[in-house]
Amino acid sequence: MTSYKSKQTIFSFVLVLLFTVFFTGKSPQYVSGLSPFFSAMSQMEESFFDRAKEKRFQSELAFNNSTREKIRKVILEYNTGLDETSSLLIPEWILAESKKYGYDPLFLTALIITESSFYNWAKSNRGAHGLMQLKLATAVALASETHLQWKGTPTLYDPRKNIALGAYYLNKMMTRFGDLTLALEAYNQGPSRLSRFLRKGYLPHQRYSRKVFKNYRKIRFQPI
Repeated sequence: MTSYKSKQTIFSFVLVLLFTVFFTGKSPQYVSGLSPFFSAMSQMEESFFDRAKEKRFQSELAFNNSTREKIRKVILEYNTGLDETSSLLIPEWILAESKKYGYDPLFLTALIITESSFYNWAKSNRGAHGLMQLKLATAVALASETHLQWKGTPTLYDPRKNIALGAYYLNKMMTRFGDLTLALEAYNQGPSRLSRFLRKGYLPHQRYSRKVFKNYRKIRFQPI
């Protein structure tokens, strides 16, 4: 009886070894503190998740390359007022900030189109500056919150910093209002003004957010 059990145990152990080598292509290195079976299973799971991680990485890389190319082509339709090198870097900055806050990069692109048509030196009659049209007082506060180095108004004409501040500001409005349409309206007309309307039970016109969504749909479904 003992001999039979011993043979059964050895057979199970050999089966686990073969199973591990077949699926992972590696000889198992046992994890300290685990039985041979669970050690082998741990090796298999690690191999599986490594493959899944690599697949996700390749998928994300393909998405980024496709999106980068689409943004680049969109920017070519506009006069940025920047040198070629800076213009080519704008898609990288949009991708980086979008990843930070979980945006579709094309949505952030649509917001910039709505705000400035990608003209870096844009200045509104209300005193908003740069690609994402930020007012000076708002930008100073945002720079302080994000620990971004502030060097006065010229900071807003640094496209990378302007995009960083604008993306953060939109995320801040999303956190405050919990709705993308309201966040866009707050971005455009200011959170305090929008809050006053909402307290009165009145939702102001949504022309601005509709324009952003229209631009987004246009570039979202535009072939590369």
